[in-house]
Formats: sequence, C-alpha cells, structure tokens
Amino acid sequence: MTRPPPIVRFERLYLASFALGLLIWALTWDQLSTQLAADPRTAGFGWMLVAALGLNVAIALFQWYAVARRGIAWVRWMVVLLTALHLLTLLPGLFGAPVALTTLLGLVRVALEATAVAQLFAPASRDWFGLDVADDQDASDGDREELA
Repeated sequence: MTRPPPIVRFERLYLASFALGLLIWALTWDQLSTQLAADPRTAGFGWMLVAALGLNVAIALFQWYAVARRGIAWVRWMVVLLTALHLLTLLPGLFGAPVALTTLLGLVRVALEATAVAQLFAPASRDWFGLDVADDQDASDGDREELA
C-alpha cells in the first residue's frame, strides 16, 4: 500500500523533531553531566546520560518505524502520549527568566511533534492504520499489528 500524504508529512515532521531533540541533547550534555558530577550522591551516575540518550533514540526510532512504515495503530497513541509529556516537561522552563535557548528549541520541537501527531488523525490516514472509516476503534489493526 502506498503511504498517504499525511503519513509522509508525519514522517518528515517527526524526523525533524527527532533531529532537533538530538541537537538539544548535545547543547545540554555538559550542563547535565556537570550537575550529576557536582552532587556526591549522583557523581557515579554519569553513565545514565548515555543510557537515557540511547533509550530516547530507541523509542523515537521505534515510533517512527512502527507508525510511518508499518502502520501500527496503537503506536500512534504512544506518540501522542510522549508528545504530551514533552510539552509538560517543557512548561517549567517557560516561566523562568530568562528563557534559555534550549527551551525555545524545545518549543519548536514540540510544535513539530504536535503537527506530526495531527497528521496521524487525518481522514486519509485511517486506511494506513487499517481502520474502517465508520469504526473509530484502534482495536482493528488488521495485518499491521506485527513489526516483523
């Protein structure tokens, strides 16, 4: 099946958001590692930054592949949930003065993610996820349920 235009737009927006997220990681890496090293209770946990980055990349790439390439309907809800969490974790930085560059980049990232998420619920996307137009339940994923 040819991917509908909203799914192609989702893929482009989501991958742009992913790349921006990696840039934010790179810009904040020194600050985060310094904060961990400054506290004797967390000084030995520098490896967790690498693990968190690896987990972040793995989840994002899984979501991209499952939604944009395989059409697994339940994963789109995972994308919605994690986009909402990105927004919620960004809100405290908006009320600090001055607003940091990484916070502004985070806003752009969340805007890209939210726009990507909207593409997943476009009417043209329903067939991609194996959803009947009259049936709004994601339980009917059809043959697209498995990744392999």
